[in-house]
Amino acid sequence: MRMLEEFFPEFTQKLDEIDQLCSEKRVIDKRTYQFICFALSIKARSKTCVLKHFKGSLEAGTTIKKLHIFLPL
Repeated sequence: MRMLEEFFPEFTQKLDEIDQLCSEKRVIDKRTYQFICFALSIKARSKTCVLKHFKGSLEAGTTIKKLHIFLPL
């Protein structure tokens, strides 16, 4: 994300705004939200986002066993 912040500050600001909006208007629980974000960050191949949402998923109550379905064996 640091590279994005450096070269595309407007884009990262909008990402932050989307994240804030999702927090305020969330219709799903935090664990499900983090689980989905984790899966999407793997698909996007964003190391920073994978780490962020991996930790967020664990903090929200997702188990390693559930997260394991996204990880290669």
